[in-house]
Amino acid sequence: MPDQPETPPDALLMQALFGFMATRCVTAAAELGVADALRNGPLYYTDLAKAVEADQRALHRVMRLLVSLGIFAESEPGTYELTPVSDLLRSDHPHSMRDMAVMLTSDSHWLPWGRFSETLMSGTSGPWHAFGTDIFTWFQDSANLQQWQMFNAAMTSFSLSTSQAVIQSYDFTPYARIVDIGGGHGHFLKTALSVAPEAHGVLFDLPGVINDLDPGEIGDRIEPVGGDFFEAVPAGGDCYTMKHIIHDWSDDHCRTLLSNIAEVMNPDGTVAIIETVMPETDEAHPAKFMDVNMLAMTEGGTERTESEFVELLEAAGLRLQAIHPTPSPVFLIEARLA
Repeated sequence: MPDQPETPPDALLMQALFGFMATRCVTAAAELGVADALRNGPLYYTDLAKAVEADQRALHRVMRLLVSLGIFAESEPGTYELTPVSDLLRSDHPHSMRDMAVMLTSDSHWLPWGRFSETLMSGTSGPWHAFGTDIFTWFQDSANLQQWQMFNAAMTSFSLSTSQAVIQSYDFTPYARIVDIGGGHGHFLKTALSVAPEAHGVLFDLPGVINDLDPGEIGDRIEPVGGDFFEAVPAGGDCYTMKHIIHDWSDDHCRTLLSNIAEVMNPDGTVAIIETVMPETDEAHPAKFMDVNMLAMTEGGTERTESEFVELLEAAGLRLQAIHPTPSPVFLIEARLA
């Protein structure tokens, strides 16, 4: 078989430059519910447009691009159907990523990313340039309630696949009291408890998050507690889990949080940090995309290498026990008291 020709440099650059167009087309399809409309089988583009209340020609042009990217398939000219990729945009898929897709180009992220050059020059996050404050303060403004709800739905969406990957890769059964720090609506904690039937959980997050919970949503094995994890965390846990929390914050903030945990955890307890681990080589990796998103969206948040996790843990009185890979981009970083 002859060697495949190399992609010319200008074509590679154009692919990178046009990436935002692909993203916006995917998120628009998610917003319109295109995948839901195709759940029962292929549709001709005129019928699909009617089902999602879109302009026929405009939708046809967008679907043509998404087919070329492998997101959807075209079984016959003008007739579109789901693929394993677009199946994940269905709202009823058990590992649905629809809410994540919608959130990524909502105002909360789209507008700050539009100020990324200013972030790169100043080191100050995009929300400060776009909104005049940090993203979490902006979310708490009542005028941004819909954006806050969209963000929380996206985080739950992201948890659907990663939570399963984590429980397949780490044994939670030794723990009697699992405290999930910054646990949102409790999806990860419920998933961990599903494989640790003797354990009980504490769901710890900001009072605004906890107060919005439906008691029936979390069940009777979980105690919801509101508070600020930079001030104190619930005491007496056998296992303190944090999924995509550490990467939101600077080293100084993380040392405070981890020290708060170290002060009140059971002496033989575990800290389980669920994050990507930045490779120290030059290959493409999801951690590198996540890292620049932290640069754009947070005040000092970053993805960390193994050695950076070691330094961070040691500064808080903890030691790295092991790093457990999972069948997803995240790892479980296991730590104990030093």
